[in-house]
Amino acid sequence: MSLIERRRGRTLLDDRRVQAAGALLVAALATVPFVMNFYVTELLFTGLVFVILGVSWNLLAGYAGQISLGHAAFFGMGAFVSAWLTTPTGADLPESIQLPVLLAVLVGGLVAALISLVVGPIMFRLRGHYFAIGTLALAAIIQLVMQDQREYTGGATGYFVDSDPVEELVPPLTAEATVYLVTLAVAVLTVLVTYRIVESPTGLGMKAIHDDEDAASGLGVDPLKYKMYAFVVSSFFAGIAGALYAQYTLYINPGSTLDIVWTIDTLVIVILGGMGTVAGPLLGAGLFLGLDNLLSSVVGELSTAVEGALIVLFIVFLPSGVYGLIDDYLVSDAEPRSDDERATAKRSSDATDDG
Repeated sequence: MSLIERRRGRTLLDDRRVQAAGALLVAALATVPFVMNFYVTELLFTGLVFVILGVSWNLLAGYAGQISLGHAAFFGMGAFVSAWLTTPTGADLPESIQLPVLLAVLVGGLVAALISLVVGPIMFRLRGHYFAIGTLALAAIIQLVMQDQREYTGGATGYFVDSDPVEELVPPLTAEATVYLVTLAVAVLTVLVTYRIVESPTGLGMKAIHDDEDAASGLGVDPLKYKMYAFVVSSFFAGIAGALYAQYTLYINPGSTLDIVWTIDTLVIVILGGMGTVAGPLLGAGLFLGLDNLLSSVVGELSTAVEGALIVLFIVFLPSGVYGLIDDYLVSDAEPRSDDERATAKRSSDATDDG
């Protein structure tokens, strides 16, 4: 028996019960820094960062059909730009460029978007797996350059961030709680913005390119325009995620912050949840964190191997992810409500029968 009825042509997020459940979940997550210990708060903060990364990557790959393996580069650049602007003396930069935490986080996202705007036209000369390899090479180059520029990044030693968001944002809270709540707000904003994009004419253009780029181009859709739109928005939110990560951990280094592991984990989250769906990365982030912690406590060092095997099983037997499983067994399409909808549905049914 289905638990949710969905009107034809709509998504699960349009259901008011789903929206109410989401609002309750956000309210519950907002209480975490006040009722949970530091370990749980840090774990859920990581989950929120992965939500931002997953939703933003899914916009580019799941909707525009451009598989990028360089998402970590924008995450890492957002982190370092935020660190430089809140702690400029660590890189021997003038103190005059120091900015408040929120503004530094925003600039981190904008710099990541600017990088994608510059390299995008070059990257999109490549298609398919060549584009994926190109973005991977871009991420590797950025990581090597940042590792080499030790005076600005700290090299292997890393870069220590010295900022106090408590005084700038909400004095009664701790620094960790403040950044956590800002990250929660950004995660919600990322989901809402992405949802609006994919439900707009711009989203239709992205989906057309995803299905058949040549056919879409023949119908007047400009592939580069929609690819660039998805790339810039995706990179912006990845940069924001990196900037928030830097302000929460207060320590970053090129070897870890720019590592491809961030991209791989993001890709895994989207695959587990369901690519090409807004809710998929949310489900995937929760499942990934749960599996990672459970397997780490049960099988220890073998957890990575077990996770890899589970991911292969998901790809083979459940390619639509957890979202697809929910959609198949817990959701049914509601009957058309208006006379026009009923007439449209009847014409569609008659056409199917004639065929």
